Amino acid sequence: MKKLFLLLGLTAISLSGYATLSEPLVIENASIKSISPNGKYAVSQGSSGLRILDLKPTDNNSQFNESDYEEYYCGDGNCVSDNGVVVASSPDNPAAQYWKDGKWHNLQIPSYALTSNHAQGISADGSRICGTIRVAGMGGDDDVLMVVPCVWNAEGNGYGKPVMLPHPDLDYANRIPQYITAIDLSADGKVIVGQIRDAQGLINYPIIYKENESGEWSYEIPYEYLINPDNLEIVPFPGEGPVMPQYESFMTPEEIDAYNEAYNEYKLSDAQIPCPEYWDFMTLEEIIAFNEAADIYNEKATVYNEKYEAWVDFIMGIAISSPDYAYNQVRISPDGKTYGCTVEVTGERDPLTGYPTIENSVWLFDLTSDKVSKYNKDGDLNIHYIANNGIGIGTTSAGTPSNSYILKDDETIDIVTWMNSQVPEYASWINQNMVFPYNKQVYDEKTGNYDFVYTEEVLTGRATATPDLSVVSLSVQNIWDGMDDGIAYIFDIKAAGAVNTALPSSEETSIYDLSGRKLKNATAPGIYIINGEKKVVR
Repeated sequence: MKKLFLLLGLTAISLSGYATLSEPLVIENASIKSISPNGKYAVSQGSSGLRILDLKPTDNNSQFNESDYEEYYCGDGNCVSDNGVVVASSPDNPAAQYWKDGKWHNLQIPSYALTSNHAQGISADGSRICGTIRVAGMGGDDDVLMVVPCVWNAEGNGYGKPVMLPHPDLDYANRIPQYITAIDLSADGKVIVGQIRDAQGLINYPIIYKENESGEWSYEIPYEYLINPDNLEIVPFPGEGPVMPQYESFMTPEEIDAYNEAYNEYKLSDAQIPCPEYWDFMTLEEIIAFNEAADIYNEKATVYNEKYEAWVDFIMGIAISSPDYAYNQVRISPDGKTYGCTVEVTGERDPLTGYPTIENSVWLFDLTSDKVSKYNKDGDLNIHYIANNGIGIGTTSAGTPSNSYILKDDETIDIVTWMNSQVPEYASWINQNMVFPYNKQVYDEKTGNYDFVYTEEVLTGRATATPDLSVVSLSVQNIWDGMDDGIAYIFDIKAAGAVNTALPSSEETSIYDLSGRKLKNATAPGIYIINGEKKVVR
């Protein structure tokens, strides 16, 4: 039996964009990547391309407005602002782009920039965009920085020239890194997070850029001790090794021509005659000179190889002991106080493929203290969003029956459980309407094989939210037939009247119960009128 998605359809929507407070807005063929901080706009990214959604149109249209763009890919950070500006990139355009007023615009890039320039994140008010400029390509010389971080600041009706962000010239091993990126930024645009990829391309590690009150930028490497947790002594790169002497350097042009002629005859004979050797065409003095050069080379090579092997041991020691930060999976909370990333760990060997598994966990770094909170869920948890107050959202990997979790106070909380603490009606709706079928892989320890077992269960997909978690989206990927991007659900928790914690007593806060009595605080569970709005304290 094949069960399709439970579609509520894109039918008429109430004033707030939601059918009832106990039902979410349902969007077909969508996978929400970002929601604007004010909850008005959303960006969907999937196999059908990029969709820009206006969730709460101000005109009389009772359905949300949308625009589709097949050849655009939104940034890896917060990619949509409160005023509906979306940042993205396109493989068909060397410049990074932004969408505004119904059309795409190119961001300015330097004349020396190559292709693959990216806009990654945008501030809440749309005044600043962060991203990367490609300044060099992949070549034989490893000692070249290929990608540099930058910001574009609003200027007139668009954005000005890119401002390059300060960054280190060398990586942890005193070599030129490959990439230095800027991926996500705080709501005010003053804190930006990115990564440094080392010269060998073995590890990535965090970098944070901060703007002071004078508009000056600086950078720091947060939790730098984690790059070398075993305190390995830094071994400098020994440089290029000695050059092996060549026979031709000790031969006359006539001798080289004679050797080449003999070698061509050897090839034409189909190896029926002996292969010529260089020394067959050299004088005794030339052979002695070559051997003396070879002896000197061997002495230098022995010394160099010892240094090189020590350097390799150091580099591999760093790669093994330091956290393996997943590339581009970095986020910053809108309040600029929490940095989050996905950390990959090589796990046990997969009995089906024979290769080691990769286990993912989410690490949240409190930038105001030394605390690092590590969250895991069966070895498959990836950072997707960080709200204010250090609350993260993690999801299991795309392409699998994905689920989402709230990461808070060192606890990994299932999104349905968390939703039940906010709006029980929403949690009930999820349990009733987000049950999906799929063939689940189950490992049989007796046979050593994976069997496919038909199952139906609640899937919450990949989540993202607004900074205060007042709007939360869940995007369930279609793992049934792959014909579309799945389905997205938008839960307006604020409209449902939920608050995360009881409100303290305040002279500036007007609190009444339903009988009309004015209260000093709202600490007991119940329904209150707080500053003229109905609120539910749980």
